[in-house]
Amino acid sequence: MSKRPLNNFVRSHPSLKQGSRLAWKRIARNAGIILGVIIIIGGALGAIYWKPAQEVMRQGNVAKEAFFKAQDQLIAQDFSAAQISLDEAIASFESAQSGFKKFTWLKIIPWVGTQVNAVDKLMSAGVSTGRSIRDVAAVGSSIVAPITKNDEVSLATLTEAETHQLLKNIYEAKPKLEEAKKSIDEAVVSVDDIPTKGLLPQIREATAPLKEKVPQLQEGLDVAISASQILPAVAGYPEQKTYLFLLQNNSEMRPTGGFIGTYGILKIKDGDITSFKTDNIYNLDKPSDAWLSVEPPWQLTRYNAAYEWFLRDANWSPDFPTTAKQALWFYEQERGPEKQIDGVIAVTPSFIQSLLTLTGAIKVNGLTFTSENFIDTLQYEVEQGFLKQDIPESERKEIIGTLSKIILDDVLALPKSKWPDLWTVIQNDIAQKQLLVNVNDEYTQSLILKENWGGEIQKVDHDYLAIFDANLASLKSDPVVKRTVDYRISRDGDKVIADLYYTYVNEGTITWKTTRYRTYVRVYTPAGSELMEFDGAMIDCKIDDKGSIETTQELDKTAFGTFVCTEPGETKTLHLKYRLPDRIADQIDDNEYVLLMQKQPGAAAHVVKFDFDFNRQPIFITGVGTYSLETDHTLSSVSSLSQDQKAVIKLK
Repeated sequence: MSKRPLNNFVRSHPSLKQGSRLAWKRIARNAGIILGVIIIIGGALGAIYWKPAQEVMRQGNVAKEAFFKAQDQLIAQDFSAAQISLDEAIASFESAQSGFKKFTWLKIIPWVGTQVNAVDKLMSAGVSTGRSIRDVAAVGSSIVAPITKNDEVSLATLTEAETHQLLKNIYEAKPKLEEAKKSIDEAVVSVDDIPTKGLLPQIREATAPLKEKVPQLQEGLDVAISASQILPAVAGYPEQKTYLFLLQNNSEMRPTGGFIGTYGILKIKDGDITSFKTDNIYNLDKPSDAWLSVEPPWQLTRYNAAYEWFLRDANWSPDFPTTAKQALWFYEQERGPEKQIDGVIAVTPSFIQSLLTLTGAIKVNGLTFTSENFIDTLQYEVEQGFLKQDIPESERKEIIGTLSKIILDDVLALPKSKWPDLWTVIQNDIAQKQLLVNVNDEYTQSLILKENWGGEIQKVDHDYLAIFDANLASLKSDPVVKRTVDYRISRDGDKVIADLYYTYVNEGTITWKTTRYRTYVRVYTPAGSELMEFDGAMIDCKIDDKGSIETTQELDKTAFGTFVCTEPGETKTLHLKYRLPDRIADQIDDNEYVLLMQKQPGAAAHVVKFDFDFNRQPIFITGVGTYSLETDHTLSSVSSLSQDQKAVIKLK
């Protein structure tokens, strides 16, 4: 992310310099006098405060080294040692802060006061940050207390009582984490008060890491507080939980992640998987054809020749809470044997691929699966390989159940030293929406949605963009189809106009796995958006006549949907031009533009290009990736949509 300082922006635009030249001349006339006064004061203060200043610096360095030491200890999960190091860091910061009080009266002196104020705030932030991290270390120590037998302990080696106590400790950590959050909130206030300009290089260099890291720690604690309640509940504490498991194949994209080719029932008690059975989705869907008749969304009939609606197509809504309810309904209607289900967990093969980076290669039926070959090898076995082995079609996906059990066993066997890596993998895949969770418990579900772990289409008042593809009879072509989003915003009088160019490049060929890419694509925009013109919509493949755009109002959004077909080796672009609702123009008039762009679950990271022209000068920019200011009011950027992205632009 790039934040180009405004002074650089002004320097790069000569037309903006003229107004400041007279001011600079006036400053220059007095520069000699000001500099002379500062030198005299500095010399006098140096003679008086030399030793106190040296002591402040010494204590500050001691605190810094203690922080670094604590960081290494926390990574090694040596929480007790980390607490000792953090106590040392806090004491040193407090000592330095006390010694620095001799200098605080200097805040009344121009420029000197800026430096003094910055150092004062820096030390306050150091004390508050230290207290926060110490509280977190104390939480970590209490959580792992039952499992401190040795460094190689794993979830698989813990007794039922130990896993119960572990989850109990996590669940009861919330008050202590909230105390840690209060301290880091204080640190954020101190850091925010540190000026960004006019600082000595040494002070600026000391401040920069805090300005970057303290807000990240604040955000991390927010997640930790929610996670302390979510993880035990989902993992079957204090009562066993039963989930409908969905494997969404993101090589065949559907709105919430991919075609549901495999389902299962997963039971967890105190973090222990007591039962996990998977099956081919058609083994549940096909028999129910005798008693179940549900009309599918018209697009499935028109482009996929599906005349009845079953569990395999339940994820037509891009909103996963909606899809989860639909999936549970179908499971019940198709007479699935499990009567009490507590929620839905959906994963893509990409998530399993991530787990293999931790467990290493595994072998099943003479095949070696690695993180590099997992998707391709599994795809071949369930689509082609089973034929050569004379495996009945109804049993061709049994290998998925075998793989899942081995991988889960290996994950549970990971030593304690690997747990931080496991948590990182899970967090990343949740952020990238390769893993989605929906539970029936309202409190836990509210936290899941708060942390954006549940694949919800978020309700916002500002600008919004989300694009969802539905692969309809394109085989497993999605990995060879590259997509680019080009989103352009401009002002036309009192209107705000959006131009969206969504480009497909089909890099595949005609094989058993890949073919022409057929998608029904839906673009979700702020409620009240009005379509002005479009191009690239199709009736069907090989038909030159222009297609139409279906406009619907759903999920508190205005959605534009159409069919697009891209032949192997071809490029197709869907262009939509629409007027954003008046409230977006009002927000720009109030000097701010905000855009939330949500990523489709299961999708690869698409390239996203932004072009904004508000006829106003941007003065603060974040969340748009690497950007450049083409003129004094035109902003262009490029980023990768690996997870939801929120752009904020403040205007002069």
